Amino acid sequence: MNGAAGVREARARGEADAAKARLMGTVQELKARLAPAKLASDAVQAAKDKSIVVADGTVNRAREKPAVVAGAAAATALVIARKPLFSALKNWRQKRKARKAQDKIDRQQAVNGEGI
Repeated sequence: MNGAAGVREARARGEADAAKARLMGTVQELKARLAPAKLASDAVQAAKDKSIVVADGTVNRAREKPAVVAGAAAATALVIARKPLFSALKNWRQKRKARKAQDKIDRQQAVNGEGI
């Protein structure tokens, strides 16, 4: 091997070593970016950021249209409390029906002259 060929070979080896070092650096960077803990952390942070944006927009819309918000809150409360409300309504109707029946009996007894 003559001097020029040796220089070219040494230069090629140097460039190959530099390329290998760059490649290894890139692999390490990708490993760090794609680590499960890092991905989970990024996802959590993105969800937090998005929820802040959504909450801010919701508050602004609520300030613009408070009646709509009140209606939605009332509808939600009715849905949540529907079983107790229906139960109370059923009891009220049964008591009302019983009172009407008793009133009818009392009127008939008064008409027939039966004392109370």
